[in-house]
Amino acid sequence: MGMGIPYQLLLVPLFFMMAGIGLTNTLSGLTLLYVALSIPFTVFIMQGFFKTLPSELEQAALIDGCTPISTFFRIMLPLGRPALVTAGIFNFIFLWNEFLLAFTFIGHKRGFTLPVGIYGLQGSLQYTGDWVALFAGFVVVSLPTLVVYIFMSKQVIEGLTMGAVKE
Repeated sequence: MGMGIPYQLLLVPLFFMMAGIGLTNTLSGLTLLYVALSIPFTVFIMQGFFKTLPSELEQAALIDGCTPISTFFRIMLPLGRPALVTAGIFNFIFLWNEFLLAFTFIGHKRGFTLPVGIYGLQGSLQYTGDWVALFAGFVVVSLPTLVVYIFMSKQVIEGLTMGAVKE
C-alpha cells in the first residue's frame, strides 16, 4: 500500500511535519525521509523473495535446534543476499538521482545533494555557455550509478529472476 501513494502527494504534509520537529534544512531529516520512503519497495522485494524459499529449510533448522532468530540470521538471510543486493541497488539508484525531496527540504547550498547542485550549476551557467563544466558535472553525478550497476549487475539479474520459474 505504501508503494501505491506517490511521494509527491505526501510532499506538503511531510514538509509541515518535518518543519514542526525541526528537521528541515538538515541532512539527517532528508536521510530519515529517504529511509522511510524506501521501506515499502524494499519490503516488497524481500517478501517476494522469501516466499520463494522452501519452508523445509526453516523446519530443518528448527529440528536442528535453531531459534527463529538464529534461523533467520544463519540460514534465511544468507540465502536472501540476491534480494538484498537488488533492493539495495534499486534504492541507491532512486536515491542518488532523487531531486524533488532534496530541493524541497534542503534550502541552503551547504546541504544540497548532487542533483540539486547540478540544477544550481545549470542555472548559473545558463547565460555563460560553459557547457563543458555542466557536462562534467553530469558525468560526475552519473558515474557512480553506472559503476555500481556494472559491478553488481549479475546480482541484480539473479535477484530479479529468483522465483520467476516454478520448479
